Amino acid sequence: MSGHLTLKEFVAKHNQYAVAEMMGVSQGAVSQMIRANRDIRVAPDQRMECGYRFYEIRPLGKNIKAA
Repeated sequence: MSGHLTLKEFVAKHNQYAVAEMMGVSQGAVSQMIRANRDIRVAPDQRMECGYRFYEIRPLGKNIKAA
């Protein structure tokens, strides 16, 4: 997965406000994602308006906690 960064690494290069605008969420939401240690990755993608694709890695099957 060359070129893919974690959300935390991406925010270190930019700032939370800019990243929030790219994602279409608030700055507080970005902060919560980082504090919750969510496994969100960022990949360059010229098809997207902001130039990046954001996606989350989540476990499947028995590893999922009940809501």
